[in-house]
Amino acid sequence: MQVFAVGACVYVALALGGCGSSGNPSTKTTTATPSGRPATTATPSGRPQLPASMVAGYTSGATPDEVSLAVEKGLNVIFWSFIELNDNKVVKGVTSEYVNSVLQALPAESLGGLSHFASIGGWSVAHNIAGTCGDNACSGLEYAKSFRAYNEEMKANVSGFPGFAGIDWDYEGTDNKASPTNDFSMEVYELMLNMTQELHDDFLASLVPPQSYFNCQDPGFNSSLLFPAESNPSFGYAGKNAYAVLYAKCPDCFDLVMVQLYEGFSLAGFDLYWDGNASNVGEPGFPRDGTQDDMQRIVSQNMQCLVSGWEVAFNGYWGVESQKVIVPASKVVMGVGNGWAGPYKFPFFSGTACGAAWCDGVTSANGAEHVRGFAYWDIRDDDNTSSFVDEIHTAMTSCQGLLTIAV
Repeated sequence: MQVFAVGACVYVALALGGCGSSGNPSTKTTTATPSGRPATTATPSGRPQLPASMVAGYTSGATPDEVSLAVEKGLNVIFWSFIELNDNKVVKGVTSEYVNSVLQALPAESLGGLSHFASIGGWSVAHNIAGTCGDNACSGLEYAKSFRAYNEEMKANVSGFPGFAGIDWDYEGTDNKASPTNDFSMEVYELMLNMTQELHDDFLASLVPPQSYFNCQDPGFNSSLLFPAESNPSFGYAGKNAYAVLYAKCPDCFDLVMVQLYEGFSLAGFDLYWDGNASNVGEPGFPRDGTQDDMQRIVSQNMQCLVSGWEVAFNGYWGVESQKVIVPASKVVMGVGNGWAGPYKFPFFSGTACGAAWCDGVTSANGAEHVRGFAYWDIRDDDNTSSFVDEIHTAMTSCQGLLTIAV
């Protein structure tokens, strides 16, 4: 790791562990593009490489012009939402026609600096990866084959599209409390992991859990997604580290962990609006509007919490022993909401506060580091006159140096 001090900011060389089953890292240097975004190149193994620092957005039906503006303002990773999995096949919710229309709107010089992920799932979407394959068993191998075919079809049909760098697991709960989707079955876990492993040699994989599904303030674990939220017990859609067990089962399988701070009645919102104290709920003066300083502090605390790690009592579920879960800074991405989010159910953290928290950095066994960056929901709801992604990108580049990455 290299450390560069400039003013009040610390620049670091981010260390990425080996992601393949061999665990043999290779080293390369990433330099900045004229736009300030780091260049993106393939690793020697053929696996795609992420930008050294990342500002990502979910499409959610955004128009080509909206995506183009986000890229112009600093977006360097696009999460195409959503595809689904059913009957051992990819259901093409993201079509080549849509991707083509977006890419045609982008400046040609921006295409080489972008990474693309296919996001799977979303809220109130059934986990049809399991139990939908008729007489044949649902198979991670078959889903991986179908995804590879989908990726090749997309590259063939969309001029200039380099292919997906990876997949993004976004399975969540549903409004119907009786639905089996509100509990991760062992079969769903197995298929998610097996598909990820089958794709590992050529693709990256990210997890994007709501905060309660990967909660570094909670030592408990359960596969159910129907727990009461801390600040609003009548809201019964919180999780208890349901994604943490997937990561603990195979941490090398996942290149990113993108925790959604904007989850409904999340702990981040509890800290922001109720000062993290249950006795403040319902009291005069609460919920309060969090200040910029509050936002920066809470985002920083959540970054540090994930990197420092926490003990989780898995108690042998899926063969996973109780252990300390630690996420390397290079894998940590904070999920935030833009213009649609706000008091008090879905917490809002400004782009400026997020970028300032990133500049603060975290402390790990490697010393002072930046986390990987941010992902926001969603590009469609960005404000053209006061761009959320522009705020994050501007704040991050104000303290960003050249980064060396081991991949």
